[in-house]
Amino acid sequence: MSSYSSLSRVLSPFRVQTKFEENSLPASPTLNPKRYTEIMLGCIVLGEKNAFPVDFDTGKTIGHLKGAIKEKKSVAFCNTDANDLKLWKVNIPESKKQEIYEGIDIKVKFGGEELDSDLKTIGHVFEEQPPSEHIHILVQPPTPATTEKGKRSLVDSDEGQNSKRAKFADLNIISTAHKIMEGIMKLDENESTYSNPKNFLSLPYPYLGEKLPIDRFAIDNNRYFNFMGRKEFRNVLEAINKLRSGTGYMKLFVYGTVGYGKSHILSAIACFLFRTGRRVVFLPDCRQLAVDPVDYVKSALFLAYHDDDAKINEINSCENFENIVDFCKKLQFKEKLYFIVDQMNALDEFDNTGVNSKTKQQIRCDIDKMSNYHYYIMSSSANNKSMLHLMQKQTGELKIKLYGGFNEEEMEEWWKKYSLPAMNDREKEQIKDITGKIPLFLNFLLEYSLENFEGAFAYLKQKLESIIQIPMTQYSENLLGNKHTWDRHVGLMSSFITNTHPKLGYRYDDYDHRYFYIDDDNICYYVCGLVRDSMAEYLFEKREMEIFTDIKWISRISEFKNNPSVKGFFVEKACIASIFRNGLMANRVNFKPGGMECFYNEEEIKFSSNEEKCMFYLPCCWNQEAIDGLLISQTKDKLYVAPVQITLNKDNHSDSERKFFSSIWPNLKPNLSSFEDKLEIMFIWITHRSGTDESVECITKETRNKAHEINPNYTRVVIGFGNVNSDINRYLSKIIITNNNHIQSQIVKIEETNRESDKETKEQKSAQRRRGRPKKSL
Repeated sequence: MSSYSSLSRVLSPFRVQTKFEENSLPASPTLNPKRYTEIMLGCIVLGEKNAFPVDFDTGKTIGHLKGAIKEKKSVAFCNTDANDLKLWKVNIPESKKQEIYEGIDIKVKFGGEELDSDLKTIGHVFEEQPPSEHIHILVQPPTPATTEKGKRSLVDSDEGQNSKRAKFADLNIISTAHKIMEGIMKLDENESTYSNPKNFLSLPYPYLGEKLPIDRFAIDNNRYFNFMGRKEFRNVLEAINKLRSGTGYMKLFVYGTVGYGKSHILSAIACFLFRTGRRVVFLPDCRQLAVDPVDYVKSALFLAYHDDDAKINEINSCENFENIVDFCKKLQFKEKLYFIVDQMNALDEFDNTGVNSKTKQQIRCDIDKMSNYHYYIMSSSANNKSMLHLMQKQTGELKIKLYGGFNEEEMEEWWKKYSLPAMNDREKEQIKDITGKIPLFLNFLLEYSLENFEGAFAYLKQKLESIIQIPMTQYSENLLGNKHTWDRHVGLMSSFITNTHPKLGYRYDDYDHRYFYIDDDNICYYVCGLVRDSMAEYLFEKREMEIFTDIKWISRISEFKNNPSVKGFFVEKACIASIFRNGLMANRVNFKPGGMECFYNEEEIKFSSNEEKCMFYLPCCWNQEAIDGLLISQTKDKLYVAPVQITLNKDNHSDSERKFFSSIWPNLKPNLSSFEDKLEIMFIWITHRSGTDESVECITKETRNKAHEINPNYTRVVIGFGNVNSDINRYLSKIIITNNNHIQSQIVKIEETNRESDKETKEQKSAQRRRGRPKKSL
């Protein structure tokens, strides 16, 4: 790649007369050469990257200087008359030349003076020797005539009718490219800035096209996006810096779970590579690329060659992808480009982008050809089939996996940065669990304006359910057709939601890689608590009850001792599954469910009077306030109706009995009218300890001479977890013991602190008394 040249390096101490000077020096014998002083002028063409020197006599005119510049830049100005060049006198340190771009106001930005008299001598313009390592003359080419709005005219070459016409790029595109690069060149070139989570940076979005990925980025009107320093930035950058042509890796795959922040990291990487002098072809969205591949790639190439007019015009002349491939291929021996292609999953056969499979295949092939001989960094969401194939193979490419969300340090800095509803440590743990500390999911919290935790948590949960549940469960539904595949899938899901080792024999397509992953230690993980809970609910509905009575599930209860809602969720599922599999004895009635059904409303509960059976009905609404389940058992003499509520703390629980009899029972009762004579109702609480059964009498309320039933006669039954499943009680007991030990240790620490404080106070008082005593006289 061409580098910025230093004026001081290219100057010669010896006077070299140009051909132009030979032809233009006055021939008069009366001219005394000693009257003229030779100076060096640093020049740069507006829009180009490199400056160049011109040695010149002060006795010559500005018109002569234009001719010398045209000769020096004969290729760039081959079709431009020297008199059409506009020269500006400036004084810009060479270190700031990146701030010079097309469209800039030279007079305002640099205090430029237009040299509009071709007959004025250079000696009158520069009365003193100009400083070295500065740019003194800024060359502004003429604006070409346009054949259509915003387009430069085609320029004919001298190669005859069969030669190609070089097409100039739209000036607006070039101006935007320079503005983006001006912002990038102001960024820090120290990579630690981008990997420090204490830093919240505003970065120029490094893509020139109009179709920006606003669904994944908050890009402002100035085309800037926010980036929080991420630890993985360093690792990705180190992998890119390991890429070597010929003797090393040329490709890097960046792969990971949903919402990690891969796209933000790669966008910041693109900025950093630009900032440190690399040419980057950044293609951030393959969905948009698939719509118009040629224009999309050309926009990226324009930014890569923002400082090279000849290359810009060559890129603009590309009319199809084959031309682009040829352009990139010719560069292989001159410089290496860094292709960064994000959202590769959009080119998967089954990804719904509105583009047919044949076209996607062709685009993938074209990208491979274009990036061949160059460095190629590709990124994808975890379910990209091509990526999965490559991740399994030992293909020799570098690979980086980005799983999960923020680490603890990043999470702590995120809390500090944003003004959120006041939360205590326990509530923060709930947020971290349900989001998995995933940036994409945490950002939903920033949308919530009301300052209370309950409302914020409910809003967050609703947003996560809307984007996770359907795609995740659809993946599972697609595996139902084959029993062997389904069984492997269920086995894996059991391992994922309990964070245990997977069973041998699984395949990579047995699970959804967007939401689940297996780490290097061969342990299964879910990306966030909502994924865990949603998959548990799904498997529950599919009657995979053995998962929830397994010790792997029950033992997880003790892992969530500081998160009551998650702990309660695990306990609830274990209890219901245990009741379904083993039955439940309550008030001397043995409930042994022969089936399980889910219901959205009470009208769906139908019970035949012609058969003896026991059914377990579960509300489809997760976290239904009134009950967690409903047992209905018919014998020869009785019909038992037993709503079930499971809670870790009955004393602090809402009044589920009242809610059941006021909301569910009035709609359920008409369905059981034929059993009225033999109906017996009990309300079952399952909690830490069993209690004494208690009869509750019928309560009615008179309204307009009509008795309205508040509740019928029923029996309140309180059953301990140990009577449902002894393992539940065992692991809950561990939490209680741990908490008691923690409390006891805190009490001991407080007592020790108090003793130390008392001792210190006594010593201070004693010292004060000693200081206050009068000295004895001799």
